[in-house]
Amino acid sequence: MDAATRTAKRAYLRPNDRRRQLLDAASRLFDRGGLTAITMVAVAAEAGASRRLVYDHFDDLASLYEAFFEDRVARYVAAVDSGFRSGEGDPLASALGAFGQLLAVPSDDLRAIRLVIADTGIGELDRARLRLRSHLEQRWLPVMEQPDIDRDLAAAVLWSVMDGLVGLAARAANGEIPTDTATALAAALIARLPAAVAETQTSINQQRGALR
Repeated sequence: MDAATRTAKRAYLRPNDRRRQLLDAASRLFDRGGLTAITMVAVAAEAGASRRLVYDHFDDLASLYEAFFEDRVARYVAAVDSGFRSGEGDPLASALGAFGQLLAVPSDDLRAIRLVIADTGIGELDRARLRLRSHLEQRWLPVMEQPDIDRDLAAAVLWSVMDGLVGLAARAANGEIPTDTATALAAALIARLPAAVAETQTSINQQRGALR
């Protein structure tokens, strides 16, 4: 495809559609080579666009990273919410419904979400991480609320469990474990969660009492 043809095709895309095209190009690069594969030049080449056009939508590489990961978080949140609603108010059924939706998330999206959850050393992921954490806490902490349970403890446990569930879904997507095994492990983990939080809170209270 020559430059004139690419320019003509670019003219027919509205700004939102062009942005979507560039983010999809970033997704393919991430899937093939991880975070370091995403550069302004690489995204332009992958999308068949000019580097100038990429800069028209993203000020710099940091803003491209932020947009890419926020986009992936939005997809993940939508999937989890869909599964949550399928439980019709039953906590275990809602959690398993959410995990079922998670199993359907594309593998490159799962990789991106795992990076957002696990790697706190990349500043460009902070906004996506905050958005994800805030949404999960708003959705799931009311389900976990128990008398005398510290909210910060419940939030920490929730974040750790979500990390584990995303990891299970990723291993199933990669063929490392069968889907039914991943689902059974998720069910066991979720069912154990309320008791684990309560036991941890009791242990913390005992330790604090011993120090007084």
